[in-house]
Amino acid sequence: MLRDDTGIIYDRELAPGFRLLADEMPGATGVAVGLWFPVGSALERDGERGLSHFVEHMVFKGAGDRDAAELSRAIDRVGGYLNAFTEREAVCLHCLVPARHAELAVDILMDMAYRPRLSSAEFEREKDVIVNEILAAEDDLEEAAQDEFFAMAYDGHPAARRIAGEAGDIREAAFSALTGFHDERFARGPVTLTVAGAVDAEALAERVLAALPPARRAAGGLAEPWDPGKPPFVRGRRMVKAEGSQVYLFTGLPIEPTIPEDDFWRLSVASMAYGESMSSRLFMRLREERGLCYGISSAFSLTKYAGLWGVSSSTTPAQLGRFSDAYLSEARSLHRDGLSETEVDEARSRLRGMLELASEDPEFRMKRMARQSMYDGGAETVDETMARLDGGVVDPGSVNRIVKERLDPDSESVLLYGRIGARAAKTGAAAFGAELDEARGAGGGGHG
Repeated sequence: MLRDDTGIIYDRELAPGFRLLADEMPGATGVAVGLWFPVGSALERDGERGLSHFVEHMVFKGAGDRDAAELSRAIDRVGGYLNAFTEREAVCLHCLVPARHAELAVDILMDMAYRPRLSSAEFEREKDVIVNEILAAEDDLEEAAQDEFFAMAYDGHPAARRIAGEAGDIREAAFSALTGFHDERFARGPVTLTVAGAVDAEALAERVLAALPPARRAAGGLAEPWDPGKPPFVRGRRMVKAEGSQVYLFTGLPIEPTIPEDDFWRLSVASMAYGESMSSRLFMRLREERGLCYGISSAFSLTKYAGLWGVSSSTTPAQLGRFSDAYLSEARSLHRDGLSETEVDEARSRLRGMLELASEDPEFRMKRMARQSMYDGGAETVDETMARLDGGVVDPGSVNRIVKERLDPDSESVLLYGRIGARAAKTGAAAFGAELDEARGAGGGGHG
């Protein structure tokens, strides 16, 4: 068990491959509960494309003794909410309720995971819902551009796929494939249950054990997860046409998943100073001082399989030349000269303050524990993270060292997506060395 700032992180393996992490927050009014499965589009075999997301949809069609309407009403009537999401490496079913209804949340989530009412009729109806979701995402240029970037950066690996799959995958999916996938990857797969809020962890553990099917509690009840291996990062510089009025920029640099914990926080501070706030360098200089975009941001993410540092923004075709020059100037300046002492100190202070405020939120703490444990099996406490930020580990010298080592813009992948006319294509080629990919264009482009 690990000490946290408000108590103890309760850590217990309830069954083979079934881990419970509970963060007791006696002063909280609510409880957040999440079931986390290591499945997702990056962890699907060729014949399983889109099934992680499809299962996420189907478990809301009824579970245990409750039909679809009663699942929602049971949580709505106590003032809570029930939701789920699918990522490239995880599916999460989660719930937030007033603390006195924690057992209700556990019962419902366990039913959804282990006793869903899967029917072929609902499966066929839901195909249309998911196809509409996929087509709507294709119409959202920012989301479509992000998917296109992953397809370029991780080409040849399942991580390159869209989270929801392709419309054709969904239309052709068989009900038997979905039930088999659920049985192997959800019902018999590894799972992490994270709980944060005003709970009694021991009592909740017994409630979970009672809801866990006997076959899943048995020593042979765990199915081995499929491991596609870490995706190789493919450096590319492309332009893709799509209908719209703007050109979207996505850049990315790979960060190996095995970086030391201290370097994670140094990169987090660097990203915070460079592009994660309204006072950040990119936002102030490209938007506020020059008016070259509406929004621009940097981001840094790290998972068990892959890490990525990148920048995203959009601009008009007419401004693309000036925007590209300004962005490259800032990217090269960051790599060459690093961040000032003031920038590092303010970014560290902002990150610390955000963590302080968020740590009062049970849902934040529930998700934080899960992401830490799914990354490396650990669960660093809030106090330990604060000590890193306060203890001299994240100083200007160490931050700038990692910036110099890892953030060379000449090595990044670049995607320009959207209204790529002749002038924009010429700019993209001159500024980034990007090639126009006619085969992947969605039409349009105009004369930008």
